Amino acid sequence: MKKINLQKILLIFIILLPLLDILSFEFRNIFGTSKSPSTFIRPLIPAIVFIAIFFKNKFKIKTICISLCYCLYAIMHLFIFEKYITGISFGTPMHELQYIINYTFNILTFFVFLFVFYKTDVNSLKKSIIITCSIYVFSIYLSIITNTYTSTYIEGIGIKGWFESGNSLSTTLILGLFIILSLFNTGNKKIYLVILISLCELFLLLLLGTRTAMFGGLIVAILYIIFTVFYQLKNRIKISKKMIVFFLIIIGLILTVIFILGSKTIERRKYLSSFNANIDVYTGNTLHVTADIADINNKANNDLYPDNFLSIQEKQAFNSLYEFANKKELSCTNRRVQQLMYNIYLVKYQKNIFAILFGNGLLNNFGELVLELELPAFIINFGIIGFVLFFVPYLSSFVYALYQGYKYRKSIDIEYLMLISGLLFAFASACFTGVTFFNTSSATFVTLIVLLLNHKIQNFKQEKNK
Repeated sequence: MKKINLQKILLIFIILLPLLDILSFEFRNIFGTSKSPSTFIRPLIPAIVFIAIFFKNKFKIKTICISLCYCLYAIMHLFIFEKYITGISFGTPMHELQYIINYTFNILTFFVFLFVFYKTDVNSLKKSIIITCSIYVFSIYLSIITNTYTSTYIEGIGIKGWFESGNSLSTTLILGLFIILSLFNTGNKKIYLVILISLCELFLLLLLGTRTAMFGGLIVAILYIIFTVFYQLKNRIKISKKMIVFFLIIIGLILTVIFILGSKTIERRKYLSSFNANIDVYTGNTLHVTADIADINNKANNDLYPDNFLSIQEKQAFNSLYEFANKKELSCTNRRVQQLMYNIYLVKYQKNIFAILFGNGLLNNFGELVLELELPAFIINFGIIGFVLFFVPYLSSFVYALYQGYKYRKSIDIEYLMLISGLLFAFASACFTGVTFFNTSSATFVTLIVLLLNHKIQNFKQEKNK
């Protein structure tokens, strides 16, 4: 165990992230299976590191106790999940367990990275991140060149290369951009980084097709410009006219590219807007929920379902959602708001303290109403304890970094500002989009941002003590 170089193992894990994503997607498409070699390879590396840490260090009792907490939570959560299963439930206990395993695995990865790279040089880590982002970006353009890419949406809109999900790919690439831009002023090979950043931005703004991609791409570029100007003013460095002109040209080019060449995101929104005038077949009025939800609500109100197909609380939640959507005149394509409101109503009517603590289950709902927004899902579907176990480690790291940034505010630079913004973006993405902390690759990028932030704070402390 003492001879194992844990840092090198984790660096390999970072570089393998896009390759494992591609292997997973292609293998399952070719062989029509839900499993792939990535399913087994991906958790293997952090698990090996965790075992090595366990045997090489003295805090075994604490590690065992924390592990037991996660195991006990999983047992209680699945027990409650089974109690709430009805005929309309989208998933099974095994599917629900997969979410628990994924979130637990990502917290395990969070722990091993912070432990292994604690107070060590992170130059090799930064190089690995650049390599990983390069593989993501160049594989996407290779899929376009070879015409082997897949569409982001079933309508054929958008390009997502050889990857499974457009939303998770959006979040991963944007988090990668936050990291790369944080390194831009301090690293070498700036010409290469400019090419990498440009290709990544071009893909996000024009080709991918998700709102996260377009707005996230704009946000990360604008924030970098604002932070650069802020840093110049803070350090009383004269802002040259050339820099102002350069930034204005960049903003102008971005807007020109989006609105003249066209964006798949805009194309997708126009496509969805054509459904907004659908008619509710039961009332003859404009439909403000999906047609399937309206159908379920009507049948439930008229007792057309067999016993145990819908619980009383689910019937009440469907009815409340239907009334809310009509009152607020929601777009029938706005599924995330429909999901959120339905789940809030369901918790309200269930009135179960154990479900509030341990969660009522993410996949216990009708498929269209499975809550995609991760942060609300942590609280509603995985309970207060699930929120603490799966999200609070990231949140506490953000609060700590924010406090230290305020404490050493005279030392903060573009690198710190981009990293703390990247972490905040991850929270916003989880809150309004989803698939951030469940997806291994995007969750690992969140961990890398936290790790780099911790090292930046250590540098602040060292500079002050000189």
